[in-house]
Amino acid sequence: MEWDVIVIGGGASGLMAAGRAGELGKRVLLLEKMGRVGVKLSLTGKGRCNLTNSGDLQTFIKHYRHNGKFLYNAFAKFFNDDLISFFESRGLPMVEERGRRIFPASNRAQEVVRVLREYALSHRTRIQIHSPVEEILVSQGKIRGVICGTEEVLAPQVILAT
Repeated sequence: MEWDVIVIGGGASGLMAAGRAGELGKRVLLLEKMGRVGVKLSLTGKGRCNLTNSGDLQTFIKHYRHNGKFLYNAFAKFFNDDLISFFESRGLPMVEERGRRIFPASNRAQEVVRVLREYALSHRTRIQIHSPVEEILVSQGKIRGVICGTEEVLAPQVILAT
C-alpha cells in the first residue's frame, strides 16, 4: 500500500499527529517499536496521566522565558482548553486538581491512550507495532520513506514523534 504520511512513534504526539493527518485525508502508517502504543503515556502521573493544566497561555509561555516565543504559535492554535475539549468530546471527562493540574476523571492513563488510539484508527491510520524504524530515506534532498526492519516503506512525508 502507498502511504501519504508515516508517523514514527506511538506516544501521545504520534497518535495525535496520525489522527490529525488522517482527518485531513492522508493515508497514514504509524510505526511503533514497542508491543503497543502509549506505553510511556500509560505510566505517567502514577498511572493517572496529568494531561495539562488550566493556566492561561501567557502565564505558560512566561515559564519558558525566551524559548516561549518559539512555542507561542503552536499553543495559540491548540492549547489546554482545546485538549480538554478533544478528550471530553470523545467521552473522557476531565477534572482539575490542586495546582491547576488536569487529569482524566477516571484517574486512568490507559483511558487517555484508548481515546488517542481510537482517534488515529478512526481516521485512515494503520498502526503497526513491533516496528522499529532503522533509517529515514532521503533522495535528492526529499524524504522518500523509511526502513522498518528489512522493509522499505515509502511515503513523501514522515513525522518523527519519538
